Amino acid sequence: MSEQIDVTQELAKLQQRVEHLEKRVEKAESKESPLRSLWEAIQSILIGLLIVGPVAAIIFGVLAALAEK
Repeated sequence: MSEQIDVTQELAKLQQRVEHLEKRVEKAESKESPLRSLWEAIQSILIGLLIVGPVAAIIFGVLAALAEK
């Protein structure tokens, strides 16, 4: 019986922590400005160009070299 009470108490503590974390997430999301979203989009595009572009060029170069053989 004591173990059941301990589990119930732990469950209640965890539920309170989850509620607290959900409130913090909502608060953080509400602070996000449109300018920040725009900046994140620009970062994603630049990362895509810097990483995906050279990789695609290498792949097409290898395929072109193999096609000439």
